Amino acid sequence: MANETLEIEPGIHELTDAEARTIFENAARHYLHMSGDEFLRAWKEGRFSENGACADPNVAYVSMLIPLAEPR
Repeated sequence: MANETLEIEPGIHELTDAEARTIFENAARHYLHMSGDEFLRAWKEGRFSENGACADPNVAYVSMLIPLAEPR
């Protein structure tokens, strides 16, 4: 399989969709002990929200990575 990465400038690497999804998946498993898909379902259902805020810093961290899980 060819490496389809794009180097924008020397030392700057643009993630492929697969690399981005892997980072998100690994974070969800490491910080929350659930798959990325499980996290996305729970997030969309509002299961992590308390009065509109996210109380768990691990959830907040993984939620910031959601754009990595969504197709570009």
